[in-house]
Amino acid sequence: MSQPAITLWSDASFFSPYVMSVWVALQEKGLQFQLQTRDLSRGEHLQADWQGFALTRRVPLLVIDDFALSESSAITEYLEELFAPPVWERLYPHDIEKRARARQVQAWLRSDLGALRAERPTDVIFGAARYAPLSTEGQAAADKLIACAQA
Repeated sequence: MSQPAITLWSDASFFSPYVMSVWVALQEKGLQFQLQTRDLSRGEHLQADWQGFALTRRVPLLVIDDFALSESSAITEYLEELFAPPVWERLYPHDIEKRARARQVQAWLRSDLGALRAERPTDVIFGAARYAPLSTEGQAAADKLIACAQA
């Protein structure tokens, strides 16, 4: 099936879990796309020569033809609607309650667990960085995440 030109913008170190979630969504949909990067540590996303989504200047940034969209949850929901089932693979469950629950967990992961995210940024996973033991708040957030995953 024919598809428009798609570009996914990422951080140059590929540490963003939000970029990864969009990359996975594009893969699951079976969409062809170009991957471009900006070096966030050098402030490339803030330079005038980059015409990324001016409102947030963040990655991921998805560009489809002349439409640009940032924020991973907005992007995955947009992809689900633009490249809709049954022609394209489904990203969210078909059942409305299961779909709502999936979006609830997705939003919760992005809005909670701040201490854990601060104390264990993604360079722990992708860059093998080492940090001091978790603080009491960080451990509480980790325990909360584990309990949710186990439930």
